[in-house]
Amino acid sequence: MRLAWLARYKEINLTLDSSGVSREARPGHEGSPPMSQEHPASSKPLLSVKDVLWLLYLYPLRLFAWRLSPRNLHRLGRVLEPVFQILVAGRRRIARARMSKALSSKCSAAEIDRISKRFVANAVWRALDDLHLMDPESAARIAAPQIHGFDHLTRALSRGHGALLLTGHFYAMRLGKRHLAGMGYPVMSVRKGEPPDEWMGRLGARFIQPRYVEFLHQVIGDEVFIEDPQCSLKIFRRLRSGGLVNVHFDASFTRHPVFLPFLGGTKRFATGMIEIVRLSNCAVVPMQCLGNQRGWSIRFDEPLTLHPAASREEFADRNIQQFVDTLERQILEHAEEWEGWIRL
Repeated sequence: MRLAWLARYKEINLTLDSSGVSREARPGHEGSPPMSQEHPASSKPLLSVKDVLWLLYLYPLRLFAWRLSPRNLHRLGRVLEPVFQILVAGRRRIARARMSKALSSKCSAAEIDRISKRFVANAVWRALDDLHLMDPESAARIAAPQIHGFDHLTRALSRGHGALLLTGHFYAMRLGKRHLAGMGYPVMSVRKGEPPDEWMGRLGARFIQPRYVEFLHQVIGDEVFIEDPQCSLKIFRRLRSGGLVNVHFDASFTRHPVFLPFLGGTKRFATGMIEIVRLSNCAVVPMQCLGNQRGWSIRFDEPLTLHPAASREEFADRNIQQFVDTLERQILEHAEEWEGWIRL
């Protein structure tokens, strides 16, 4: 049994950074860039506004904000939010243009403008929530969310093969995963160790971003980086034990992207996790976390009905559209909660 498991690990060890979906080469699915592209290091300024903001966030603000009660943290947020709206006005305009492309058929221009404003405000609330999540005592004071569809998760786990939580980069995800861990359902987060940030200057990228990565590790805790040579092994172990793994499907860090229609344009997707699903036989449960600690919720939908296939190419080709459609629906229903419009 153990030899068979190790052989299976060797087969999946390279899948996180590869694809092989036959749709990759089809006309109409390539040539569109991802939503956010990193500027070359040589074109970055020495010091950017974001460098200063994150320096203030990680040091003076972090040192005292975690001591505040949720009510006083809310008061602080009401002071900071208008200032942040001004500082990121240019990026909000970019996000609004992308929202307009995706939402214009269902929302008026005025409503899209309100959504873009709430999108920026939610970034402030998420940053303040993180300050409480990094401190166990403060995290324990966070009010419990409303949970919908929890039976979908428990039934999926009862199969004994673990579950992949299908999500996007929604602002309340870290709150949700921390709460699930407290309920006895720890979630392993799979993410890039140092994701590129086009808005940071050279000083920020060199000195501040590593501190922020350390801070996020305190917040997230249960995580594995895709740069880890044993990343696939750790994922497979968690699923094999009947546990939970989370990969944001809107992340696209791969050398072999697949371009698919998405939000009125095209977007690059990585398919390595779909191969992990095939080999582990785990369930795929869509999950959404919305709001902030002033009021928030977790929702689980029915597990995806996956179509079996003998090869990785056929399995990905038969099932990837389900993943994409689920993510797109989540975003269209709660556009102000998705941080993928632009990095703030």
